[in-house]
Amino acid sequence: MKRFLVYTLTAFVLFSCDNTTDKDEVKKDEPKEIIGVQTLFQEDVFTDKRHLALLKELRICSEFHKDTSNYMEPACSPRFFRVLSISDVIPVENAFVVQIKAMVGGIKLRRSVVFIRERGELVKANTFVANLIGFQKNESGYNDLILRFNDNIEGEIIYYNCIFQWSKGRYNFKTCELIEGATWRQRIKPEFKDSVSNDIRNTLVKNEMIL
Repeated sequence: MKRFLVYTLTAFVLFSCDNTTDKDEVKKDEPKEIIGVQTLFQEDVFTDKRHLALLKELRICSEFHKDTSNYMEPACSPRFFRVLSISDVIPVENAFVVQIKAMVGGIKLRRSVVFIRERGELVKANTFVANLIGFQKNESGYNDLILRFNDNIEGEIIYYNCIFQWSKGRYNFKTCELIEGATWRQRIKPEFKDSVSNDIRNTLVKNEMIL
């Protein structure tokens, strides 16, 4: 991943340390219901038979392979994929996100890919090289996505927790709420949120983590 210094040591004045949860942080600025998402890829059976049917329809896995150690030709297994609805009013088969485990297809990082159905066909709306960590309720009918991206800054892995909202047939970047390192965690101060979020967004686009 391309290195991009989002902030220097002097930029630490822009942030305030905090020990609350991701959910609490988002609620302070966006008083909406949050649904946390944790995906461990430890299940052997899909919780909804429609999820398997959708993966087969997308043709992103093999329904015939059973070997869950083969990441290059992945089986249609919850060991590799997880399907989640992105709407409370639209059936999952018409609007959903697929979480794809790291290393599947030779890609080192986890991906979250959004699909919607148009004229009977599934169409890819977004690809994020990121971990989906939550949904935020939105009156539009499409839940906001809370995505966790990572970056490598001078050998340290940095995480950005950002919110994306649905508009005009795809998810669009809204803002970033948190920046986190291995031993520290900081919330972006409201007065600097726009400028810091814009820097992070530019980094993610440059690193091809938002497609």
